[in-house]
Amino acid sequence: MSRISRFRSAVLGTRPLSEALGRENGFGLLRLLLALSVIFAHAMPLGVRRGSIGAHWSGGQVELGGLAVAGFFVLSGLLITRSGLRLTPARFLWNRAIRIMPGLWVCLLVTAFVVAPLVARREHLLDGFWTHPQGPWRYVMANWSIGTGQPGISGLLTHNADAGFNGSLWSLVYEVLCYLAVAALAALGVLHRARWVVLGTVVALYCFMVYLAIDGPGLRSPIYIPTGFENWRLPFLGTVGTDKLLPLGLLFGLGAVAELYKKSLRMNGILALLAFALLVGSARYGGFYLVGLPALAYLLIWLACFMPRPLTRVGSKADLSYGVYIYAFPIQQGLALWHVQRHGYAVYTGASVVLALAAAVLSWYLVEKPALKLKNIGLPRKGLGGPSGQPQPARTAALSA
Repeated sequence: MSRISRFRSAVLGTRPLSEALGRENGFGLLRLLLALSVIFAHAMPLGVRRGSIGAHWSGGQVELGGLAVAGFFVLSGLLITRSGLRLTPARFLWNRAIRIMPGLWVCLLVTAFVVAPLVARREHLLDGFWTHPQGPWRYVMANWSIGTGQPGISGLLTHNADAGFNGSLWSLVYEVLCYLAVAALAALGVLHRARWVVLGTVVALYCFMVYLAIDGPGLRSPIYIPTGFENWRLPFLGTVGTDKLLPLGLLFGLGAVAELYKKSLRMNGILALLAFALLVGSARYGGFYLVGLPALAYLLIWLACFMPRPLTRVGSKADLSYGVYIYAFPIQQGLALWHVQRHGYAVYTGASVVLALAAAVLSWYLVEKPALKLKNIGLPRKGLGGPSGQPQPARTAALSA
C-alpha cells in the first residue's frame, strides 16, 4: 500500500481497533514523548520557577505534566489489560514486578549514593550527611516498595524550588494499584467472561467524577479534583490519595475498555480530529473533565494505530520511557542546584532531556532489559487468550512485558 493510500485509509477509513492496531504501532514513541513532556513541564517550576505550562491557559484545569501522566495511564490501561488477558495472574504479576522494581531500586541507589553526595558536596553539607536521621540508607529503605515514604535526603536541596529528590515517583503507586486491579479481575474471570463489569465500573466512575467536576466555575475543574474521601494508608504502597486515584483509575479504565471492546471500537481519522478539537477546546474553555479526558484517550489510541511506519520503530528495541521518567526529576534538581537555568529555559530543558535520555539508555541496557529475561521462569504463562480467543500482536504485548 502506498503512503497516499495509507494516509487516506487512516483519515477517511473506519476500522475496528482489533484490526487497526497491529504489530507496528506507535506506543513506543507516544510513551517516550509523554515522558519527555514531563521534563518540559517540570522545567518551569524546578528550573525557572514559573507556573506550570498550560495551567493558566486552561484556567487551572490541566497542565502539561498532568496531561502527560493522564496519557500514560490511558496507554497503560490498554497494554496492561492486554497482558492480563494473555497471561495467568501469577505470570502477570511477576512480569509487572520485574518491569518496574529493578529499575526503581537502581534509581533509588543511584540517587542516594551518587546524586545526593554530589549535592551534599555542592551545598557544603557533607558533615553529618551519612548519619542524618533521613540519610541515604533511610531514603532507600523508605522508598523501595513503591510508596514515597521519604522524599528528601539529609536535609539537602532546601534552596531548590522542591526539596524532594524524585517527585515523579508518586504516580507509580497508582500504576501498581491499577495492575493489582487487572490481576484480580483476571483471576476472577471478569476480563474474559464478564467484561461488562469493567465497562460499567468505568461509566459509574466517570459519572461520579463529572458530578464532582460540574461544581467548578465554568466547568473548569482540575484533573485531580478533591473527592471528599480520606486518603488511604496501604502496606508497602504508603499513602494513596483518592483525589488522584479516581481520575487516574478512570483514565486507566478507558484504556482497558478500549482493549476489551476492541472489535466494537471504531478507529476513524475524522473522529480523531474531532477528539483533538474537543481536547483543545475543553482545555481552553471548560468542560475538560466531561469531554477532554475521553477525547484524549481516543486520540492517543488512534495515533498508536496510525503512526507513520518509520516512527513505529521507536521503542521496538529499547523502551526508554520508564528510565526517562524515573531519572529526569533528580537530574533536573541537580541542574537547578548548579544554576544551569541561568542560561535560559531552553538550555536547562535541553540539558535535562539529554542527560535523562543518557540515564534511560544505561538503565535499559544495564538493568531493565537484563531483568526482563527473568520473565521466563517456570510460572505458567498462557492465559485464556483475549475476548476473541485470538493471539495478541507480539510487539504490542512486548511493550507491556
